[in-house]
Amino acid sequence: MRHNTLRLFDPSAGLGRETPRNNSKTKTLHTMRKLAYSLLLTIAGTTAFGQSRTLEDCVGTALASNLQVRNSSLDITAADHKIREVKAALLPTVELNGQYLYYPNLPSQYAQASAFGGPEGQYTKMTLSMPQTTSATIQVKQNLFNKAVLTGLQAAEAYKETARFQSALTRENLVYSVTATYLTIQVLNDNLQRLKENIQNLEKVVKIQSSLKQNDLVTENTYNRLLINLENLKNQYEATRMSQSRNITMLQYLMNVKDTVIVESLRYNDPLVRPDLGDIAFRSDIQLQQSQVELAQLEKKSITAKYFPVLTASQNYTSTSYYKEFAPTKQINNDWINSNSFSLNLKIPLFDGFEKKYQVKQKDAAIQKNLNTLSLMKSDARRQLQDASINYDVYQAQFISNRESLELATRLFETSQGEYGNGLTSTTEFLNAQNDLSNARNNYTNALLNLKLAELDLRKANGTLLSNN
Repeated sequence: MRHNTLRLFDPSAGLGRETPRNNSKTKTLHTMRKLAYSLLLTIAGTTAFGQSRTLEDCVGTALASNLQVRNSSLDITAADHKIREVKAALLPTVELNGQYLYYPNLPSQYAQASAFGGPEGQYTKMTLSMPQTTSATIQVKQNLFNKAVLTGLQAAEAYKETARFQSALTRENLVYSVTATYLTIQVLNDNLQRLKENIQNLEKVVKIQSSLKQNDLVTENTYNRLLINLENLKNQYEATRMSQSRNITMLQYLMNVKDTVIVESLRYNDPLVRPDLGDIAFRSDIQLQQSQVELAQLEKKSITAKYFPVLTASQNYTSTSYYKEFAPTKQINNDWINSNSFSLNLKIPLFDGFEKKYQVKQKDAAIQKNLNTLSLMKSDARRQLQDASINYDVYQAQFISNRESLELATRLFETSQGEYGNGLTSTTEFLNAQNDLSNARNNYTNALLNLKLAELDLRKANGTLLSNN
C-alpha cells in the first residue's frame, strides 16, 4: 500500500510537553541521545563514500540472482526435457531380454497314441520339452500410429509456453518490487540529508540562543521551544534511518546479495514521460491464463486420442538352447537355435467402462473454469489500467502543485533567514518558516515518489514493465 505522504517533521509535535528539569539525570540522557545521533550521522556519512548502484544495475542483478527467477527458469528447462521425452515415443525402441528356465520336474501332457502309430482311442503321456532352456531375444519396436503421443507432444509444447509466461510474470513482479524499493530508498536518503542539514542549522541557532538566554535577551520558553524542535528533528532522523535500513535490507533480499546496496541520489530533473495505455493482451498474467486455457484443451484432446487405434511394428531376433539336466553353460550339441520374426500389432479400444467419457467431462469443466477466470482477469486488468491512468494524472497534478509550493517556501525561508539574522523577526517566525520549508520539501519528494510509482503501476497495468528489462 502506498502512503500518500511521509510526514518526516511536524512543527507542532512536542510543543505541549513540560520543560524538563535541568538535573543530572536529564543531562545524562541528553548526552546519550546526542552520542547516538552523532553515531547515526557518522554511519550516514560513511555510506556516501561507497560505490552507488543505478536502478538498472539493481534490476539486472536481481533478475540474474533472485532464486524465484532461477526456479522459473528451471521450469522452462524442465519443460524442454518434457518435450524431448514425448518425442522419444516416436523413435524406435530396442530391448534385450534373456531367460534361463530349468524344470526339476518336467511338465508332460497327453497326446493321441494313433499320432505315433499306436491304437485309436488311446492317449500317451509324453514330454515335448527339456529340463533346461536358455534364450536371448532382441526386439526392435516402432510406433507407426499413436494419436495420444502426437497430442501429448502438443500438450508438452503448450506446457513450455505456460512456464515461459509464468517466468515472465515472476520477473515482472521482481522488477516492480526492486524499482519501488529503490525509489523509496532514494526519497528516504534525500529526507535524511535534509533532516541532517536542518539539525545542524538548528544546533547553530540553539548555540546562539543559549548565549542570549544567559544574558536574559531571550526567554526561557523561547529557548526551550528550540530544544524541543531540535529533539523532534533528531527523533525523526532516527525513525527515517530505521525505515531506510529496512528498505535496504529488502533490496538486498530481492537482489540476493549480502553487501549493503547504495543507491544513487534522487534526481529531480529527470524527464517524466506518461506511458501509453497499451493493450492488456500483452500482460504476463493474461498471457499465462490464456496458455492455461490452451493447455486444458490439449489435455482434453490427449484423452480423446485414446479412442484411436494404436499401430506398432516389431522385429524379433531370438537364440535358444536346450539341455537334459541342470548345466547353465551347456547346450545340446553345443548348438544355439536362431529365429527371427516381424509383426504388426493393432490395438483397437472398444469399451473401457466409460472411463475416458468422464475424464473428458472433467476436462470440459476445467476448460470452462479457465475461460471464466480469463474473462474475470481481463475485466480486472481493464479496471486496473483505467485506475492507474487516473492515478498518474492525479499524482502528476499534485507533483506540479507541490513543486510550486516548494519554490514559494524556499523564497519565504530565505527572506525569513535574512530578517532573523538582522534581528528583524522573532524566533517563532523563523522556526515557522523553517518548518514550512521542511514540510514543502517533504511533500515535494513524496509527490515525486508517488508520481514515479504511479508510472510504475501504469507500466505494469499495460504490460510494458519488462519492455526495457
